[in-house]
Amino acid sequence: MSFTVLAHGVGGRSDLPIPEWQAAWGAALALVLSFAALGLLWHHPRLRSMSTGHRVASSVEGTIRFLTGAFRVAVLLVFLVVLAAGLVGVNDVVSNISPVSVYVIFWVGVPLVSVLLGPVWRVISPWETLGRMVSGSSGRRAPGWLTSGWVALVPISVFHWLELAYHDGASPRVIGWLGLTYTVGLMLISARWGWEEARRAEGFGMLFDAFASLSPFRRDGSGRLSVRPPFVGVAELESSPALLAVLLAALGGTAFDGFSRTRFWDDLVAGRAGWEATAVTTVGLVWVVALVGIAYHLAGRSGGRLTGDRDFAVKFGTSLVPVLVGYDMAHYFSLLLLEGQSFIALASDPLGRGWDLFGTVDNAVNWTLISTMAVGWVQLGSVVVGHLVAVVLAHDRAVEEWRPAVALRSQYPMLGVMIAYTVFALVLITG
Repeated sequence: MSFTVLAHGVGGRSDLPIPEWQAAWGAALALVLSFAALGLLWHHPRLRSMSTGHRVASSVEGTIRFLTGAFRVAVLLVFLVVLAAGLVGVNDVVSNISPVSVYVIFWVGVPLVSVLLGPVWRVISPWETLGRMVSGSSGRRAPGWLTSGWVALVPISVFHWLELAYHDGASPRVIGWLGLTYTVGLMLISARWGWEEARRAEGFGMLFDAFASLSPFRRDGSGRLSVRPPFVGVAELESSPALLAVLLAALGGTAFDGFSRTRFWDDLVAGRAGWEATAVTTVGLVWVVALVGIAYHLAGRSGGRLTGDRDFAVKFGTSLVPVLVGYDMAHYFSLLLLEGQSFIALASDPLGRGWDLFGTVDNAVNWTLISTMAVGWVQLGSVVVGHLVAVVLAHDRAVEEWRPAVALRSQYPMLGVMIAYTVFALVLITG
C-alpha cells in the first residue's frame, strides 16, 4: 500500500476491454438511442409510484433491527479505534489502520453498501450514534447557514482536497486530527441545536443517503422497510441547491482523480513535491470541479429557457446520483477489492505496535483476485449504465413536470452533457 494508491483510486488497473474510441462512440450511441426510445414510448411518469415498494414481513423487520443495533455498536467501536490509531498510532501509512479505513472502507465501501442495502449509514454512522447522545433539547432555532444545508459541502470538499491534492493526505496524524475536529464540530452543533439540525452539516451522510436512493430497499419515515425495483428511489429524492452542489463537488473530485492519472498531468507535476505539488494539484482539482459544474449549469440554464423553469438545474440534480455511482465504481472498484484486503491484516495491529490480536497480521493481499480485463469491464459497464439510468431518471422527472413534447425538448441540453461526461470518463479511465 502507498500514498499514491490510497489517494488515487485504482492506480494502473484501468485497461478497457475494447479500444477507448469504440467505448466512447458506443456509449454515446447507446445514450442517444435510449433517449429516442424514451421520447417515443415514455409519456407519463412511472418511477415515483414504483418507488414506494412492498412492505417486508414484520418478522424480517425485527431481525433487521437486531442486526442494525449490533452493527451500530460495532461501527462505533471501529470508528474509535481508527480515530485513536490516527492520533496515537505509529505515523506510517502501511502499518496504521486509519488510511485504509478512511480511503477504502469508508469512502468506497459505505457508498457501495448504501447502493445495495439502502440508507444504512443513517442507522450505523458513529456520528449519528454520538450525535443523538449529546443532542440538545433547548429548542433553540438553528441559524440559516446550518438549515440551508450548504455547510455539508465543506466536509466533502475538504475530504477531496485531502485525498487528491494535499501532499501528506494519507498521514495517520492528518487523518486523526481532521477526523477529531469534524467529530467535535458535529457534536457541538448537536449539543446546541439538536442532532436533526446537525445532520444538515454531515456532508457524508447527505451524499450516502443520495446513493441509498438507488437501492432496492426503502425505509420510510416510521422506519418500515419495503422492497422495490432498483434505481427508482431517486424519483422521490428531494433535490436542493445544497445537494446539487455536493453531488457536483463529488463528481468533479472523482473526475479529477482520473485526470490526475493521465500522461498530461504526470508531465505537469513531474519534479514537484511538498507544498509546491499541493498548490499545483489544488488548482487542478478546483479547475476540473468547476468545469464539471459549469457544464451542468449551462445545460440547466438552457433547459430552463426551454421550459421557463428557473429551478431547472436544481430540479434535475438528483439525476446525477447514478452518474456519480458509476464514476465511483469505475475508479474505485478494484481499490476496494484489492487494497481493501489489507484492512483484515491491520485489524490485528491497528496502531502498528506489533500486535496480532486476531491472528491476521500476516495475511497477504491477493493481487490476482480479479484480472485487469474484469476490472475493465466493470469500469466500462458502470460508466455506461450510470449514464443510461440518469437519462431515464431525468426523462421521467421531465414528463412529470411538463407535457411530453416540452419534456423531450427540455432534455436535449442534458443529453449533451451526459454524452460529454461519458466520453470524458471513458477517456480518463484509459489515462
